[in-house]
Amino acid sequence: MLEPSLNNTYRDVLDDDMRDDEKFNPVYVEQIFEAKTRIFDEMCKATGTPDTEYNELSSAKFNARSVTKKMLAEWLEAVCCIFDEYATPVLANSIKLAADLDTMKDEKIIDQKKIIDLQEKIIEKKEAELQSVKTVVQTTVQSEIKSYSSVLKSTCNKALAPRRMQAALKTATEEDGRSKNLIIYGLEEKKEDKLEDEILEVLSHLDEKPRIVSCSRLGKESTAEKEPTKRNFQPIRVSLSGTDHVRQILNKTRKLRTVEGYTRVYICPDRSPDQRVSHKKLVEELKQKRISEPSKRHYIRNNSIFSSDT
Repeated sequence: MLEPSLNNTYRDVLDDDMRDDEKFNPVYVEQIFEAKTRIFDEMCKATGTPDTEYNELSSAKFNARSVTKKMLAEWLEAVCCIFDEYATPVLANSIKLAADLDTMKDEKIIDQKKIIDLQEKIIEKKEAELQSVKTVVQTTVQSEIKSYSSVLKSTCNKALAPRRMQAALKTATEEDGRSKNLIIYGLEEKKEDKLEDEILEVLSHLDEKPRIVSCSRLGKESTAEKEPTKRNFQPIRVSLSGTDHVRQILNKTRKLRTVEGYTRVYICPDRSPDQRVSHKKLVEELKQKRISEPSKRHYIRNNSIFSSDT
């Protein structure tokens, strides 16, 4: 081992652990470059070479009178020491590191190939499972379609029977007609007034003036002429020109509760017998709700009872 007589200008940048460290450390490389730079700067200064122009250092410049043998000896000793004691171990570690990196790279390639092979096997297995499920689903669907087709054919034959067709047509026609009707309850019959005028008077309090197609009282024939003293409150069926007017009036019918003389007049949809039975049950249920939960507001909407906090 050389025993360098380097001055502190070179040595203070070199870590002595560099000689024995078996691992590559980039910091050591920076230190070697720094020591080399300081030596070369001193050579340039002594030989009159511009700073950092190290490629211009030559034997002719080292033979200049300004350069002594002592200087040459110290430079040579310093360079040999740096190269042998510091640069060589770092270079060896870098070679080892490069070999380790190559090994790791090869191992990574092998591992990636294993992963790709495994993924391909998984995909093949999933495709096989998917094909199996597809086959089962197709078989099941075809079976269900045949079964449904058979049931549908039987049902359609029954549904399309003449009597049922006539009944369905009659029901649809009646429902369409009722959708344009209103039923008014609680409006007393007055002999001197026309029924249509009475109805228009009621609807005027709702800011509505629809075109009335027809109107008549329901139930038995009026007894007003036979019994003038007897008051008649038979319901009135009113047919309008369209369903829009019916909806608008039904949405405003609550206003009549605040109109003097009409507080006991009610306007309702024209329901079928079955609908009237269902609505009656809802009304009874609504009454029970109001008794059992008086602190809440209960009302009927869309054939259901709703409750909310008051």
